[in-house]
Amino acid sequence: MKKEMSLCMVLVLMVSICSLAFADAGVERPITVFELGVKNDTYTPVGNETSESEGNETEPPEGNETEEPEGNESDIDDDTKEEIEIMNNTLGAEIRLLQLEKAITKNLIKGERTVAVLQVMEYNTTELEVILAEMRLLLEEVQAANASANDSVQQFVDLKSDAKKLTKEFRETIKELLSDEKIKELKEQIREIVGEELQNYSKKIQNRIKQFNRNQIYRLYGIIGVTNETLADAYQDGNITMEEAKSQISKMVNMLTKEKKNQIFSELKKEKIDKKNYANEEAGDAMLNFEEREQSRSQNRSDKAKNKNNNGKGKDPQNK
Repeated sequence: MKKEMSLCMVLVLMVSICSLAFADAGVERPITVFELGVKNDTYTPVGNETSESEGNETEPPEGNETEEPEGNESDIDDDTKEEIEIMNNTLGAEIRLLQLEKAITKNLIKGERTVAVLQVMEYNTTELEVILAEMRLLLEEVQAANASANDSVQQFVDLKSDAKKLTKEFRETIKELLSDEKIKELKEQIREIVGEELQNYSKKIQNRIKQFNRNQIYRLYGIIGVTNETLADAYQDGNITMEEAKSQISKMVNMLTKEKKNQIFSELKKEKIDKKNYANEEAGDAMLNFEEREQSRSQNRSDKAKNKNNNGKGKDPQNK
């Protein structure tokens, strides 16, 4: 009976290991100036402060805790390219790296609890412990990544790819120990395990997103031709919501001439295209020598992880 209860617990924990989905329900996301902008000769706000759409806080989208997408793992998926769009400045890069750090930490916490339960049940967890040791090393690399560096996008692409693969490897290893039938039966019982450490990550990410969005509002004011930081500051200070800020901007734009509105729209549309081009170019650059870098990182990390595991030096991801 004790072993059966422990089996149920580990299944719940294992299934809840997220696939590095970077989306949390009801959390504000980074917006673009285009989303605050003008569509042709009429202004229409786009987006929602509590949206769960792509780019949410947040964690860059990847399927919302679903299985990893099929296909060539060396290709950069569209979601990652969209995430890259805001990385053309340090603040945007910080947001993406923090989101990745949070997702890896979350998986580490769940993975370690899963292994602990399996050990009580006297399963051989050596392979799982090695994977978790690699995850810890990966977490350290993400924490050490420089958001201001010229290669910050490459670092993000590389580390996110490694995180996805390790997460997938952990899940597949668990499935070798436990039946798919049992996993299916307990999928509806998944519960989020969010500790104080993850709440701190969420606060840090939200503060940076607030700053990022504040900058977008201020930049839109510049495009419109108004010098006023009051609205942007009121949003960042939490005195107004993003929807209220959009509403005020909408009223301002509606007072402009048709020609001015179209001029603003053209500028915003060009900026949106430029962001897409930037993301595609950066993604292309990140793929140069991708496999060689991946093999080198994987080998180095695997060697270190095995040594740490053999010496019994694995640490709780929350005790950094």
